[in-house]
Amino acid sequence: MVMPLYQIEPGERAVVEWMDDEHEMALRLKELGFVSGERLTCVLKRRSGEIAAYLVRNAVIALRREDARAVLVREERAEVRNVRSREDVPREAVQ
Repeated sequence: MVMPLYQIEPGERAVVEWMDDEHEMALRLKELGFVSGERLTCVLKRRSGEIAAYLVRNAVIALRREDARAVLVREERAEVRNVRSREDVPREAVQ
């Protein structure tokens, strides 16, 4: 499902689908990494929802809701695996 970026919650991951090029911050947002196909994660959101921080290209970017509204994303469903101990993790993932 495609939705505005401001709707994802902390811990949720998404992929950028589209950007409103008419938005006044569109060029700057693209420079920061909000481009089609880019994966991101919401890492923090104020209770009011007016400001949220997103991890994009190994940088945390804080956006106001009005700017996040210009970015449309598709929620990325993470595959959840129950890992009980280090021995359950494949060896190549630990190295």
